[in-house]
Amino acid sequence: MVKTPNPAWLSTAIVALAIALVAVACGADDEAEPTAVATQPTVATVATQPTVATPQTTQTPTTTAPPTTTPLVESAGSLEDLFITDTTTGREVMGRISQTERDCLLAAIGEQLYGAMLELPMKRLVGEVGTSGAGSFLGCLTDDNVVLMGLVLIDSHHGRTDPEARECSVDAARENPEVIRVRFELLRPAFEATDADALFDSSKEIFDCLKVADQVDVLVRLTTRLDQEDTFTGQDIVAMLPEEEASCIRERVGEELFAVFLGATVTEAFAPAVSLLDCLTLASKTALFAAFSSSRVDGLREEAGVCMATLVADSPHILALGFGALDVDELEESELARLGNEAARLFDCLNAEEVYQVLTLPAVVEQ
Repeated sequence: MVKTPNPAWLSTAIVALAIALVAVACGADDEAEPTAVATQPTVATVATQPTVATPQTTQTPTTTAPPTTTPLVESAGSLEDLFITDTTTGREVMGRISQTERDCLLAAIGEQLYGAMLELPMKRLVGEVGTSGAGSFLGCLTDDNVVLMGLVLIDSHHGRTDPEARECSVDAARENPEVIRVRFELLRPAFEATDADALFDSSKEIFDCLKVADQVDVLVRLTTRLDQEDTFTGQDIVAMLPEEEASCIRERVGEELFAVFLGATVTEAFAPAVSLLDCLTLASKTALFAAFSSSRVDGLREEAGVCMATLVADSPHILALGFGALDVDELEESELARLGNEAARLFDCLNAEEVYQVLTLPAVVEQ
């Protein structure tokens, strides 16, 4: 099934990236006109109507010729094993989908933009529109290609080129395509129509397909994005701490930097000086973790935050990750593996509605 996309995302990115290419394409059109005029002398030899024959000859190619860009795309295989590199262009991607899907996109954005897209580096184009912005493009694809292209874009976003992880992810996503649709904001039904538990299970399966280092990369990126979008600041942190712990932080950073600390996000506050965590008791750390977890997920139940904080009490690496104070480069392979497993356990604290909310957070969608 092929849908009708909203072309705004692609039009905006292509206009921004391909002015030069479009200019070249327009130049090519200008050069094509003499070819049509060159045929005029032959027609003009008709004795009685030289002036009538000329416009008929020049008009016909303009009004009846099919789009010239579509035949330029040749089949290049399946999306299943496609990885977007620095040299991958739109032409290669288009060669891995059907003619019907290409025609859908061509009709949506027009021949000029479509032709420019064929020559654009896909990595740069994807970077311009973002993974969530690609949802409209996916609307032109068959259901199975939505799954495959979704995984292509996610891997491109992370710079991953692991064939084994891709094969594993494809199998998991085909079992529950909604796990890809939710990532690209193509899944917006009433909550009652969505099996949030199944979405989480499939998301966890795809996460488990990744190498341990890639799992940690996802967690670090996610923590950073959530922190950037959070309203919880150093001022909130200090307000929750016993006086002696707040004083410890003030003494360690000094009065001038303490003023900066008060206005910083959680990660900004602790990442430059990991030793500040030493000022906090485990009880304060877990209470803070519960508090800013709740601030990052709208509607998160208090008991869910407490549950997550309790698990974190036994997971110092997760706690440090949540505060932006974890140096993953210093962790052993076994510690990295444990980090991924412990992070996934936090979802056990959430009910189905909270799982759905988490999976549709912009920071998660973009991961």
